[in-house]
Amino acid sequence: MSLELLHKIVFVGMFLMFLASNYVIVLKFLQLRRRPQTSPQEAYEWMHLFREGLWWLDFSATTAPLVGLLGTIIALIEAFNKLTQLGVSNASQISSAIGFALVATAVGILLSLWNYLFFKLFSSRLHQYRERIKATILQEVLK
Repeated sequence: MSLELLHKIVFVGMFLMFLASNYVIVLKFLQLRRRPQTSPQEAYEWMHLFREGLWWLDFSATTAPLVGLLGTIIALIEAFNKLTQLGVSNASQISSAIGFALVATAVGILLSLWNYLFFKLFSSRLHQYRERIKATILQEVLK
């Protein structure tokens, strides 16, 4: 397998990770709109279902920079191999090859920040909802 093909596979993987993450984000926003306001039992069932998809946002926020770094390393190896074969006539050839290679790291970091933002947002909402349910249960018990 060529390095160029492997580099493209890394970008396709990051794009698929982005699509899957946005799918989870949309689903979580829809679930937030339909959270039950009735019994604590229904609320805990909803919280369990809501928590299920959050692992993907956490996982992709953690792994996206590593996948981006892998893409950068592959692109740098590919660039230096090409520069070795063609020879270097000026510094702009080296800098443009390195600049292109660093795009993968930047994309990975942006994807990570995007997923981490929504992971923290949904985790915070889940925590707030759980505390509200606990307060409701305590009020009913103390009556």
